[in-house]
Amino acid sequence: MKKATLYLVLIFISFNCFSQLVPYRVKDKWGYSDDSGKIVIEPQYSLADFFENGIAFVQKDSLYFGINTNGEILTEGYLQYGRFNSGLCPVTTRGKKSYYINATGKNAFNKVFTAAENFSEGLAVVSMKNKCGIINTSGSWVREPDFDSSSLFFKSGFLIAKSHSKFVYIDKRGKDLVLPENIKPAGIFSDGLAAVYVVKKTIENNTEHTAYNLAFIDSTGSIALSSFINEGLDYAGYLNYEKEFIDGKAIINVPNQMASDRYFIDKKGKFSHVFSYAQHLNDSMFLGVIGYMLPTVRIYDSSFNVMGDFSMVLSTIGTFGNGLLPVQNKAGYWGYCNDNARLVIPFIYQSADKFNNGYAVVKSAGRFGVINTKGKEFFREEW
Repeated sequence: MKKATLYLVLIFISFNCFSQLVPYRVKDKWGYSDDSGKIVIEPQYSLADFFENGIAFVQKDSLYFGINTNGEILTEGYLQYGRFNSGLCPVTTRGKKSYYINATGKNAFNKVFTAAENFSEGLAVVSMKNKCGIINTSGSWVREPDFDSSSLFFKSGFLIAKSHSKFVYIDKRGKDLVLPENIKPAGIFSDGLAAVYVVKKTIENNTEHTAYNLAFIDSTGSIALSSFINEGLDYAGYLNYEKEFIDGKAIINVPNQMASDRYFIDKKGKFSHVFSYAQHLNDSMFLGVIGYMLPTVRIYDSSFNVMGDFSMVLSTIGTFGNGLLPVQNKAGYWGYCNDNARLVIPFIYQSADKFNNGYAVVKSAGRFGVINTKGKEFFREEW
């Protein structure tokens, strides 16, 4: 849960390429090349991001400027910027005012906010005078500022927000989802469901006991999943929510003597195998770790068929993009595996992000650079 402030993901992360122009670094200066590596805009900037909606942000003199594919500067210098969605991108000026620019680099609806988030599902969270509200792509209020903080984005039609120390779900009309008093929000909506805890009070030996049982609600606020029976045992009273539904599976955990057993469950409450660790990998792929002392690490498909076992020892595993998965070995270096857990780009980078639209950002020799899915590097250390 974060207060609504302009959320600047580290430059390069989360982008949608507009053209074949690729950020290209030569030593410590950035420009752009075509997808073959031929320089199109000469390296001259401290940093350069990918193009979105015909605009890319480059850093010069500690500020970010929007340029077009000809290298012409379209905007003033900004302290921060977000990403384009619904044709709009939030920016923060040197005076610490926030607004949205369009594809021409202009203030889209001549409104200024204290802070502004990226658009999602046609709506965005903005703040004014320490309160958060919601606007649409015309800049009109869907909900005027009256809540304190929220999740950054709409997912499955809802935000989760905090107002007067209470968590609520807000729909795309700006209305609170009305829930019974004994149902408490526990997680964001995703894949059409949200995790909640159902509060149950009982009296035993003149003492009141309170239990918080996990359940999932649908977009109407009705309980859609509350039965968690696996191998004849009812887990409803003592399992915990860990991760929302992604690609049709949520992650739950059950405390054991060592730590926790983790399971994927589907929307009907069907359990997967038991794992010591579980992770969504995106692209309908899932990571499951079996065992604690000498763990077996595997990639599974949506039916939990084994796609591949990792033969190497890993310390960190990212998420799939363009069929490739960033992985870090025990020595601290990153490479990329395919969905059969086979290494296809070697462990040579100090960091490695998810591939998106054919490109990923890596760190080599202490500097960031771009590679494509074939491992071609769009950077060099000499002019």
